[in-house]
Amino acid sequence: MNRQELHAQYGPKLVCPLPGPKAKAAVAADSRLISPSYTRSYPLVAKSGRGIRVTDVDGNEFLDFAAGIAVNSTGHCHPEVVAAIQKQAAELLHISGTDFYNEHLTNLAERLSAVAPMPGPHRFFYGNSGAETIECALKLARYHTGRQQVISFFGAFHGRTMGALSLTGSKPQQKRRFSPLVPGVTHVRYPYTYRGCTGGAEEQEAFSLACARYIEEKLFKTVLPPEEVAAIFIEPIQGEGGYVVAPDNFMRELRAICDRHGILLVVDEVQCGAGRTGKWWAVEHSGVEPDMVCIAKGIASGMPLGICMTRAESWTGFPAHTHRPSAETLFPLRPRWPRWTSWNARASPTRPAWASSCSSGCAAG
Repeated sequence: MNRQELHAQYGPKLVCPLPGPKAKAAVAADSRLISPSYTRSYPLVAKSGRGIRVTDVDGNEFLDFAAGIAVNSTGHCHPEVVAAIQKQAAELLHISGTDFYNEHLTNLAERLSAVAPMPGPHRFFYGNSGAETIECALKLARYHTGRQQVISFFGAFHGRTMGALSLTGSKPQQKRRFSPLVPGVTHVRYPYTYRGCTGGAEEQEAFSLACARYIEEKLFKTVLPPEEVAAIFIEPIQGEGGYVVAPDNFMRELRAICDRHGILLVVDEVQCGAGRTGKWWAVEHSGVEPDMVCIAKGIASGMPLGICMTRAESWTGFPAHTHRPSAETLFPLRPRWPRWTSWNARASPTRPAWASSCSSGCAAG
């Protein structure tokens, strides 16, 4: 096939100029009725999807290389996923997983435990989004260690709920006019070797190692007592920070620092986990074993599910009613309005400057 034939068979298919008349009408209605905080970057009004393809309300067909913003790990409307949803919807739509028992909770927990990046036994907390898993990990780390301080990284995105937002270090717009945030968070440099040094592999290794050692050699000796630090939160691959992979020697040194000072290592795998890097979890590429893993997005291929996976001992002494999901969760099905994860939005007559601060309550789709 030549290029034109390949495009005709496999490429996007447009039946009218973009946006089409129905899309224009939907965007106009949206501007009147929907919160302006959602950060839409393009006037796509989706109607249906199959695999990698999304069809809009005017019949235009697009290729979705974003997988619904890293959510549809099996593609749009995978037949097996749709069948599981239909089967569950016909049996039971909802019952509070925090007040009653359900076999789906333990069945999934056992399967996740088998592929966990750290040795068991494990315990699991279910929620509705990535931000909820971060909130869980933050509260659990403080409760378990009895410490108040946490460390996060510049460029990090962990969500927009108040605890997750406090850990986020991506854009000032996300925090503008929302202070005071949760106290006790210190941000440090992420080992972005492409921007941090100009030499070869040896200089990059030295740079990434220095980024980790800064915590112990500078912070802990000047402004942050290590015995007060509960956890270090890190994305093994930063998303909003520029799709930056943390070098293996950095991750190993971070683990060693945590071990020396009794600090929990929490990895945010909301966007980079669930098989997106060729392994179940991105942290596995470094050989580092975390204490907690925050999971969402692709783990449910479009359904609203967040999971905080931890070493079982982290929950020792944690009483009932201390923490539970913001809404009563039933796995695998609980309907929810879709939200778009943030992209860089610009102010417009219909979108105030603060819009990109609050497009979604969570990092998960």
